[in-house]
Amino acid sequence: MRASGFSMADRKCLRLVLPISLLLAAITLSLYWPVQYFDFVNFDDDVYVTDNRQVLGGLSMENLTWSFTTFHAGNWHPLTWISHMADVEAYGLDAGGHHRTSLLIHTAGALLLFLVLSGMTGALWCSALVAVFFAIHPLHVESVAWVAERKDVLSGFFWILTIGAYTHYVRHPTPWRYLLVMLSFVMGLQSKPMIVTLPFVLLLLDYWPLGRFADPNVAAGSRASRTFVFVNKKWLLLVVEKLPFCFMAAMACLVTLVAQKEAGALWSLERISLATRLANASVSYLEYILKMLWPVDLAVFYPYAGMPPAWKIAAALLFLGSISCLVVRKAREMPFLLVGWLWYLGTLVPVIGIVQVGSQSMADRYTYVPLVGLFIALAWGSERFIARWPKWKRPVVLGSLVALSGLLFLARTQVEVWLNSVTLFEQAIAAQEFNPVAHQKIGEYYLKRNDCRRAVPHFLKAIEMKENYPYAFHGLGVCAALETPPAGALYFFRQALQIDPQLTRTILSRGVLLMRLQRYAEAEDDFRKLLRIDPSHEAAHTNLGLIFIHLGKLGEAEVHMNEALRVNPRNAEALNDLGLIRMEQGRADEAIANFQQALALAPQNTAIEKNLRQVLANTAK
Repeated sequence: MRASGFSMADRKCLRLVLPISLLLAAITLSLYWPVQYFDFVNFDDDVYVTDNRQVLGGLSMENLTWSFTTFHAGNWHPLTWISHMADVEAYGLDAGGHHRTSLLIHTAGALLLFLVLSGMTGALWCSALVAVFFAIHPLHVESVAWVAERKDVLSGFFWILTIGAYTHYVRHPTPWRYLLVMLSFVMGLQSKPMIVTLPFVLLLLDYWPLGRFADPNVAAGSRASRTFVFVNKKWLLLVVEKLPFCFMAAMACLVTLVAQKEAGALWSLERISLATRLANASVSYLEYILKMLWPVDLAVFYPYAGMPPAWKIAAALLFLGSISCLVVRKAREMPFLLVGWLWYLGTLVPVIGIVQVGSQSMADRYTYVPLVGLFIALAWGSERFIARWPKWKRPVVLGSLVALSGLLFLARTQVEVWLNSVTLFEQAIAAQEFNPVAHQKIGEYYLKRNDCRRAVPHFLKAIEMKENYPYAFHGLGVCAALETPPAGALYFFRQALQIDPQLTRTILSRGVLLMRLQRYAEAEDDFRKLLRIDPSHEAAHTNLGLIFIHLGKLGEAEVHMNEALRVNPRNAEALNDLGLIRMEQGRADEAIANFQQALALAPQNTAIEKNLRQVLANTAK
């Protein structure tokens, strides 16, 4: 059964597919065109690209194996890692290239959504409206303009591709077409685990627009054809058909929980109670709808503020309950309302906060797929409204154009927010004044540029908002360590480690400072603590090697330099230090080889050149 609207068999309709597709692509590309001139941001882009050794190594067999076996960043999404590696191969660390890839995937997803929906329903203009909402809505800017959220656009593309493959299968069920659906779903799972709700959405699509729940003995289009047929158990067969997808989704959920627990991202019930989580989830469902209708004051980070006010909880529950009752009552007459609403509610479940990951209360990126359900309800609802009251056609069309123009304006404004870390987090502060994370990130941005005059006020503001904020204390410690003498640095590092004893960046920074102060025993303790947390910590091995070189323990120094090189064979400094060790040990040939390898990796390093010349001169005597 198809939804009411244009038939794809109609020649006039078919002739419109190409120009609509071209217009959709042009709008999407022009909206996001500036992103190719944007920087990486200091919020997970380092984890996914700029400081990720495996990703920076490109598409080697070793790195491809790593992508399928790692839980790095608290997720298992090998296809996402591979896409970042491919970008490094193509663009290096040119942020614009990485942004372009995300934009192209998003554009392809919008086009595919239009083609899949119009193919399923025959409603060309409704499908185009859903696709353009998907392409330009300001809530989706975060997923497209943030390099670290490549997983969103990638999983979204495979989400839509899976639905397209499923429609292809439904029209003529064969084992090969079924396997094609499974393959697309697996690709989505390997991009982002949020796609686990797709089997549920496929069941919704069976109800409408595919009409697979309908009794074949009842005339298509009648009310009875849109009812659930429990008598002949057809619904049970459709559920059984989805069981392999449910099994794969369950495995993905299990793997994700293990990955997030290993990364320490899962928050316990002692930290946030179940009652608070449920209340926040209810309010978030409503907040996302409000932001869909009025997308202003958007932020990359919305802090968790604890239990919402009682009036907000009551309003959210009343609204959600009322809409749910309405769409159920109208299910026979307007099945798209039920499908769109349940799509929205169901696809948000993994990220609504029942299982709390991280300290955010909600996130714009979580709406990338869920809002499609509401867009479907709005588009087909508008078509039904016009069909019932034709005199309202012109106002509805004009209203839609005005809404789209407004969304384009707001989306372009939101795109510009992602220029760099400062513009991003200044907007987050403007949207959410109480935002210690945003202040800390701005401070981090300036700290990386050795501009502590600008960084320190933001770190202090973050601590004022959140007293037990280890990252802000760390930033103050690093700024203090840059002074001569480094007054207060050890105090700030100690404060950070009292809050989070395993904060590796602080342990490392304190160890380096203690080395500088020639307190080698204490520094050694810090680096050994780092290795207990992470036995493959490259900097810990390198610095231990330097300590042992200073103490004359060349054998132990060599062990740690070799370990650092095992972790990162392209560490030019470690190769140079290993060469110095071997030169002191009288192993000239090995020292020469080490210096030559180091020089190949850092050809402009004059210190390495000097060491190589010295060992060659000594050998020639």
